[in-house]
Amino acid sequence: MQGFELVFIAPRSRRHHGTGVIDAIAKLARKQGIKRMTRRVDAEGTGAHGHTHSAHFFELADEPEELMFVLDRDEADQLVAAVRDNAMHVFCLRRQIEYWQFDN
Repeated sequence: MQGFELVFIAPRSRRHHGTGVIDAIAKLARKQGIKRMTRRVDAEGTGAHGHTHSAHFFELADEPEELMFVLDRDEADQLVAAVRDNAMHVFCLRRQIEYWQFDN
């Protein structure tokens, strides 16, 4: 099948109206009926301004998180629009992909 991979990346400490921005995006997706997503915690990342984000022994709030979706064009467009319309401060990667669901 053809679709799009959307990956949202932000440090765990980044907030949107008091909620973690990655949590806020997951909530937006659920409101749109999107059920399948994958959340990852990364060891380290460098942002657009050159600041390195990572988990430290005493402080885990700066560790980078990713939220990944595989969606059709309409779902991807709607989720990107919702994130933009809610003025969320987050990096987003969108790429066209082929995917399969294998069932027994």
